[in-house]
Amino acid sequence: MMVVNSAIMKNLFLMPAVVVMSAAVHAAEWGTDYAVALAQAEREGKAVLVDFTGSDWCGYCIRLRDEVLEEPRFSAWAGEHFVLLEVDMPKNPHFDEDLRAQNQMLCKKYGVDSFPTLMVLDARGNALGALYGYEGNPDIVREILTRGLMVQGFLKKARQASGEEKLRFMVEAWRLLPEELQKLNAPLRKEIMDNDAEDYSGLRAEETAVLRLKNCVEAANAAPTDAAALDIVNAAIAEAGPMVQRQLLEHKFRLFLFLAETEEDVLAAAEVAYAAIDADLRLTEAEKQDRKAQFRAVFANPQSTLKRYRMVKRNRPKR
Repeated sequence: MMVVNSAIMKNLFLMPAVVVMSAAVHAAEWGTDYAVALAQAEREGKAVLVDFTGSDWCGYCIRLRDEVLEEPRFSAWAGEHFVLLEVDMPKNPHFDEDLRAQNQMLCKKYGVDSFPTLMVLDARGNALGALYGYEGNPDIVREILTRGLMVQGFLKKARQASGEEKLRFMVEAWRLLPEELQKLNAPLRKEIMDNDAEDYSGLRAEETAVLRLKNCVEAANAAPTDAAALDIVNAAIAEAGPMVQRQLLEHKFRLFLFLAETEEDVLAAAEVAYAAIDADLRLTEAEKQDRKAQFRAVFANPQSTLKRYRMVKRNRPKR
């Protein structure tokens, strides 16, 4: 008769339990009711992580779910810090109509018109962080979403403070908000400016810079030639502060491509694109490197890029 070591038997009997416990730790449940998610976040002192998805037609949505959201370490982290909410816009004609109506409302409310999009909300429904599009590295996704948690932390501190300390916490929260979400947080901007006579936040200076950017772009668009428009943009870049450098460099990048005659010109335009990425105050260093890698892939064949922009240029109004 075969004799089995008791320690081995003990481990064999324990193994299923360990597997079950591990699955429980990593499993993260996604709800679908917006009001319920906000209420739960309020009770538990958490933020809400929203996955705007097209579950039955959006390939990158499916990849994001498989490669990131359901990756065990990421799933465990997300379940610890967030109430999870799926906002699905499937093509399935049998999808619950009330849920579809809610999800359409949420897409409109938060300005989501492309998928996938991940968004961090507080318990009041304020948008605090976002990832637009697909990112397959769970660590990068986690880093981006952590900024939303940091915004939540500063706003909590602001609600408990007063005077200059309250202003400082609100400004720290504002500076961490992605540019797209600043538009959704107009009440926070107004509250900061109403309490910021010395322009500690820099928002009044930013308004001045944005106005100058608007005037520059209008002048460049009205210029008789792309070369003349480039001169206007270059002059603005020389004088502009960091708040609008990115936008001006992006405009310069497009003009470089429209003026490109050789592959070397295309590569020079790519260098401007990299400079615009470096000037993007919204991005972390890891995000910047990721964006640059994507651009390098696009410009790996400068001849193809040159042909493509020649076709675009032919279809533009002549000037």
